[in-house]
Amino acid sequence: MAKKIQYRAISIDRLTSEMLATSLAGTSKVVVAIDVAKTKMMAGFGREDGSTTRLVKFNSPLETRAFVDLVVATGKALSVPVEALMEPTGTYGDALRLLLLSQGVSVFMLSPKRVHDAAEVFDGVPSLHDAKACVVIARLHQQAVSRRYVEPNAQRVRLRALVQHRELYDKPLRLHLNHLEGLLSRHWPELLVVLDVWRRKTPLALLAAHPCPVDVLEHATHAIEVMRLASRNTMKDEQMRQVFESAAQSVGVPMTEEVRQVLRITACEALRLRNAIDGVDRVLEKAAQETEATRTIAPVVGRVTSLVLVAHLGPLSDYESAAALEKACGLNLKIKSSGNYVGRLAITKRGSGVVRRYLFLAALRLIRDDALVAAWFRSRAGYRGGNKLIAIVAVMRKLVRALWHVARGSVFDSSKLVDQRALPKQELVAAIAPCQTSHDSSALCEPSAVL
Repeated sequence: MAKKIQYRAISIDRLTSEMLATSLAGTSKVVVAIDVAKTKMMAGFGREDGSTTRLVKFNSPLETRAFVDLVVATGKALSVPVEALMEPTGTYGDALRLLLLSQGVSVFMLSPKRVHDAAEVFDGVPSLHDAKACVVIARLHQQAVSRRYVEPNAQRVRLRALVQHRELYDKPLRLHLNHLEGLLSRHWPELLVVLDVWRRKTPLALLAAHPCPVDVLEHATHAIEVMRLASRNTMKDEQMRQVFESAAQSVGVPMTEEVRQVLRITACEALRLRNAIDGVDRVLEKAAQETEATRTIAPVVGRVTSLVLVAHLGPLSDYESAAALEKACGLNLKIKSSGNYVGRLAITKRGSGVVRRYLFLAALRLIRDDALVAAWFRSRAGYRGGNKLIAIVAVMRKLVRALWHVARGSVFDSSKLVDQRALPKQELVAAIAPCQTSHDSSALCEPSAVL
């Protein structure tokens, strides 16, 4: 029977660099594997062969500087280089990583998924706790599966901050719009048919002023003025007439005064957030124009989406292949199979979920604007089987691979994006016909730029 491995850690105030130097004597380098947490961090000191001799626990941030001093002092006592290993777990390890780098310690990053998968392989036990994670991290580093940390350039840090600024408004906006849609479905469902609260500011402005169908009918003149101002005089008289008809013929549940107040506040907040997003988008569009990596892909997915991609993924042209970019977006496929059993295909969803959300919206716009892509989308088995999401993801995967080529100088051409042989003949003819009216072959079926 294999001997049970014991994981014992001591507090940092009970450990000195002299004790560590004694236990690590003869090593060519000191390997420090750190399990990152919000406050209670764990670290293992080991040798170049992947073995761990000491485990230490310390509180972050109160003992972070003492820990870094201990790491540096140990390296100096042995006169050998020090390599620190960390998992990219949120932002809890960022301050520690910066402090280590400032003291000349080399920092390497290791995937948390790889550590999780290696837990049972290491000692035959599937459990994974902080101390064991440190030991596994050190062993994986010895197998050369870690990567050296490279600080992002200043431009990418700025772009990430701009995207995060937009997300501060976008997330609560979606929450309020969902709430607003639910309220209208109960109290004024006809308005959802006439006006789109997700895409237009006009219904938000109308509801902020007159949240109830009765209020709209009683203050018709002011309601018309609100809709004209909100739409900048682009709303047609016929659509305004439909709004008043929906108010007069509504089958919704009558509102109490409290419900009116909730609906009014929800609409006001959604309108405020949408205006705030418009202001951020103007900054994003300007930044996209000034960023070389976004200029080539912006005509395909829009300036804001192109900036989100570059902020989270870096320049798309830097990836070795289109498949590598697809993998970085979390759109590569995974499958589980055994014998005759084949599991359902699914995307890995690795990386940023923000990237996939913006790519999802870009795919929807591409389907809307490009007849050839729309025909291919409708021909997918997922679409015909009633699962449109699978078909949309297929378009997303096609789009990401196309963006890699566009980032390297190719012209976007939807006729190269999809396999036309898979399309029914009638749909193919109908899709190609609008494109043949263009005399510019380089712009064949190119979707319009969207922001």
